Amino acid sequence: MFGCICWGQKNVSAVQVQAVRLGGHVRLLPSPLPSVASVWATVFQRSFVNLLLMLALFVVTLLLLIRVPERILSTVLTLLGLLLLALLVAVNLAAGEANSGWLSRLGRVQGYLVPFAVILGSAAFSLGAASLPRMRPLKPLKATPATPVRVQRTAKPSAKAPRRPTSTNSGTATDLHFQDYDVLDRIGIGGMGSVYRAKRKQDGRIVALKVPQEKYLADAKFVKRFYREAEVLKRFNHPNIVRVYDYRMQPPEHYIAMEFLDGESLENVLEERTLTFSQSVQMLRAMSDALRHIHMQNVVHRDIKPANVMVIRNAFGENGQLREGGVKLMDFGIAVGKVLTRLTMTGARVGTPIYMAPEQAKGNRVDARSDVYSLGLLAYEMVTGQTAFKGSYEAVVHQQVFESPKPPKQVKMEVPGKLSDLILHMIEKDPAQRPSLDEVITRIDAGILEDEVFTDPVALAISIQEKRGTLRLLDLKGKLRVSLRDQSSSLEGALPSTPNALASDGQGNLYLSLLEYRQGKGGALIRKIDPEGREVLSFGAYGLAEGELLQPVSLTVAGRHVYVLDSEAHTVNVYDTQGKFVRRFGGRGQGLGKFEKPTIIAASPTGEIYILDSGNNEVQRFTPSGEYISRYAFRLDRNSESLRPLDGLTVDQYGGVYIVDSVARKVRKIEADGTPGTTFALETLVGEPNDAPWLLQVSSEGHIYAVRQGGQVLRTFSNVGDLLSSRDMYAPVMAISLLPRPASAKA
Repeated sequence: MFGCICWGQKNVSAVQVQAVRLGGHVRLLPSPLPSVASVWATVFQRSFVNLLLMLALFVVTLLLLIRVPERILSTVLTLLGLLLLALLVAVNLAAGEANSGWLSRLGRVQGYLVPFAVILGSAAFSLGAASLPRMRPLKPLKATPATPVRVQRTAKPSAKAPRRPTSTNSGTATDLHFQDYDVLDRIGIGGMGSVYRAKRKQDGRIVALKVPQEKYLADAKFVKRFYREAEVLKRFNHPNIVRVYDYRMQPPEHYIAMEFLDGESLENVLEERTLTFSQSVQMLRAMSDALRHIHMQNVVHRDIKPANVMVIRNAFGENGQLREGGVKLMDFGIAVGKVLTRLTMTGARVGTPIYMAPEQAKGNRVDARSDVYSLGLLAYEMVTGQTAFKGSYEAVVHQQVFESPKPPKQVKMEVPGKLSDLILHMIEKDPAQRPSLDEVITRIDAGILEDEVFTDPVALAISIQEKRGTLRLLDLKGKLRVSLRDQSSSLEGALPSTPNALASDGQGNLYLSLLEYRQGKGGALIRKIDPEGREVLSFGAYGLAEGELLQPVSLTVAGRHVYVLDSEAHTVNVYDTQGKFVRRFGGRGQGLGKFEKPTIIAASPTGEIYILDSGNNEVQRFTPSGEYISRYAFRLDRNSESLRPLDGLTVDQYGGVYIVDSVARKVRKIEADGTPGTTFALETLVGEPNDAPWLLQVSSEGHIYAVRQGGQVLRTFSNVGDLLSSRDMYAPVMAISLLPRPASAKA
């Protein structure tokens, strides 16, 4: 048997042992001590490796502190790495026992090579990112993404950086070198490139060089689109279109040499100052003529916007006339024609959404009419000082397709009506409804700065919740014609608040009620405006005394008396046309001649007074002196005693009574003799207040005007109830009244 001794112990002694078989037994004998040379070799090996690692760290640290050119650094690192690698391999292979195998020696070498390679490699990459010019990431240009390149004279040239190898997308002028041009400075920057002022070496001509960013040159579609602009522009010869002299698309040079324009973009002009209507119209005509020229070449611009229009320095002469070539249309980078349409990306919406036509926003086919729409939006901004649509990209696209902007004349009351009409015509949603550029130019030449004289014998007076034009006159088609009064708490002659009720007399005077009683005239709540728009009388002070009012909500005029419905006092105060208190009738209750919630008052041609009481769901009729006559009400059904809620009332010039049935959502007419008349639907639109009364007026032709108080859409119905038109007032309407206009007020 064999005897095993100390197999389970990790260390027998400090001296190696050997197993010797003697007579079937194993015996442990001391091994001979290693030689001094072997011990010193092991110590030297370990110390040398540690020294090499420390030396490598020292070299890496030194190189991080000292900036070395790329080629020299690469050479030094390569030689150093090879030298250290050779020393490590030699030392490890020579050390150890003579009978050690090659595989075991190489295994020991691997442990040193791994950390050395990691440290040396990471140091090289760090150095390259920190100091090597070609590996340093370029600083992105500060420009809005997807904004087409434009010349902007107001932009200051960038500070010059150290000279670098020739490049086509440098951010500074000194970095650019072209065979035929000397670059002077940068004058514009965009999302896809820059524009530089340069001098042609051949003749010294100053040009504008449009240079794309190098990263886009690998995109074949972009290159085609970029040079398509040069190809398109070379076909045009018009004083209001920027000229192209030359272009090159051979690496390493890519540019378009265009006419240098000494001026600023229309975008900057609109941001810095307000254009007069005359200047806006002259520029509109010049751009219309330029677009007409390119459309004759079967080209559509598709990106009409202020940034793509240049206003030349001193474009307008001393006489205020636009000089020839004083405004230039440019940037045809996404222009298309019948032949070039395929070059655009399939289904892509290319352009700026604020000025994008609805059909373009939907990705449909565009044509010359799309440019007319965009030009109309540009004219809108020039005239009003603000864009027609606002918001995020998605919000603007939605507005372009589904919403109409506020008419220019409602944004700025001074805009001539003909000019406002032309702009609205140009921005029709339906391309077939837009005028041609020939028609636009014809209308401009015929004169659109002289507004039409408003001579209509009857106007529709409305009060809206707007600071400008709070009280205004419309013609009977719903078009804004005259602004009577503005709203202000400090300006002389301005209204302190929006009138909540209107009424007129046969002489063209307008009566209005105000809930704001703290401003002027001793707190009078009723004001009288003459046909010229001047305030001539105020009466009905706030209070509980005789002749005073708490909350006037409706007015009517019958004969020589003014009837004011006070919803808080539940009474009707009667004044003469000079503001003198005459009588009061009514009161709170459910009996005859009493009111729970009086809402609207109206008068017949014979002087009878009708009062809508939404609390009792009825309309009561009174004599001019306030004596009860009768009432009108509608049952929910034949078998019910409950009454239908009512929320609208008016009386026409023949004595017909129009009552709004809120349950059926219909207008029910009762003839003067009490027989039922016409009935037609009156629907509340989304967003309109459901608990507000309907404001109704009936013209002499029988047309019915209806709007929810606080709503914005004015409807016009025929005498048989057919809807003729719906017009957005773009602000909450608080009161309406038909107003006869004497000859002296027709201006």
